[in-house]
Amino acid sequence: MSITENVHITHLTDKPTTQPADTDTAQVVAGELVHVPAANVALESNVRSVADLDKGFLSSIKRHGVLLPVIGYRDEKGRIIVRDGQMRVLAALEAGISVPVLVTDRDTTDAKRVTEQLVANEQRTALTTGDRLAAYRQLELAGMSEAAIARETGTKRETVKVTLAVANSEAATLAVTEQALTFDDALLFAEFEGNPEALASLRQVVEDGGTDDLPYFAERIRQDAARRGAVEAIAAEWEAKGVPVVGDEADCESLSNLTDAPEGADERPALDAESHAACAGRAVTIRAWGEPVPFEVCTTPEAHQRRYPSYRGTVVKSAPATPEEEAAQKDADKAARRELIANNKAWDAADALRREFVRSLFQRKTLPKDWTLFVAVTTARFSFTIRNDVSYGTRDLMGLDPDNRAGSQGVAEWVEKNPTKAAHVVLAHAVSAFENAADRNWWRYPSDEGKAYLTQLETWGYRLTDVEKIATGQEPTSDGDQENTETA
Repeated sequence: MSITENVHITHLTDKPTTQPADTDTAQVVAGELVHVPAANVALESNVRSVADLDKGFLSSIKRHGVLLPVIGYRDEKGRIIVRDGQMRVLAALEAGISVPVLVTDRDTTDAKRVTEQLVANEQRTALTTGDRLAAYRQLELAGMSEAAIARETGTKRETVKVTLAVANSEAATLAVTEQALTFDDALLFAEFEGNPEALASLRQVVEDGGTDDLPYFAERIRQDAARRGAVEAIAAEWEAKGVPVVGDEADCESLSNLTDAPEGADERPALDAESHAACAGRAVTIRAWGEPVPFEVCTTPEAHQRRYPSYRGTVVKSAPATPEEEAAQKDADKAARRELIANNKAWDAADALRREFVRSLFQRKTLPKDWTLFVAVTTARFSFTIRNDVSYGTRDLMGLDPDNRAGSQGVAEWVEKNPTKAAHVVLAHAVSAFENAADRNWWRYPSDEGKAYLTQLETWGYRLTDVEKIATGQEPTSDGDQENTETA
């Protein structure tokens, strides 16, 4: 059987007929489209030295066939030689289907072949990201599900899901098309769709060149919003009781520093909520350094006695402070308090991202190369940190059943059943110990413990935030993390 017996020829000027073309007598001329089994064509030498078939591309060919004709010619023996389209031919060969070939007259010199293959492969304009987003959106509007789109386009379903999430958000689409962000980064904009202050903060981060910091600032916005909501709920509850709520910087005094005991009395019990209930200065301030908590305060401390007569709001000096010095000290105290609150919030956000990063370490098949050295140094130098930990953190890092409260025994039983994960569990124990010890004091009082752990994470690819850099003894790269999220 000759090659031409398996070739179906379609002349570009032909009209549809009910009879198949006579392939034995068909005359091939330049510009004819033929359909031939992929196994019956030959590939010309190609400038592309490696022809790896992408799984998605191969899946698409198997499902839809070869949609765009390849370009070729006939040699002196009548064989169809393909010059442009070797990837499509190889995929069709793998799928066991025919391939459309546009048969033309070609110059067969090497110079012409190389030139045409270079031009054909390099002078191609791919779909823009905006085009792709619009196309996926149109498929969804046409009634296709994520699974259907993935199946028809040969794309992973998760990729389709992310693409549609971006396409359905105006803010995310603009982030991709105008600011050239990745889809993962753009999803953060989609999350805050309808929140102009948050979106403005994220755009500012991008404009400042901090694309890598987007996840951190997004977490700050989430936590600030959650904290603000909790504060508003607590404030509404107290105001409903008729108790005013004052801000952090209000002129007020904690009840623990005041007493109604007469001056000089041996017993000077602090005011409590019950004894202070009738005071005109009764108020509440909400401390939101972590979980928001209401504290009763007094806005008229002069109506009571100082519990500790020597107590001062500033440092005691040998000589009375001047009004200017008192004002300056008060401003300094307020600035220090603002810094404390801001950095505590920054730590909370960094804490969430850091834990996400360390969890990802244990989802990898291969651990970091120097993990054994890290564990050896940790167990030798920071044995106290190791002893103070329990295996609940290890279970969380390894993604074990969160409802299993068996602690170390549960982890031991699991690794016995999964011996190939023994190294992961050893490293997880060390990392868990540090995560158990990590808290806000690491930035307030930098220690060798915090510096060693955070620096190690940095070598493994974790991006330290400014507040974590403080914990390692490094200088922050910006003047503060709070500015970009303050209004959001």
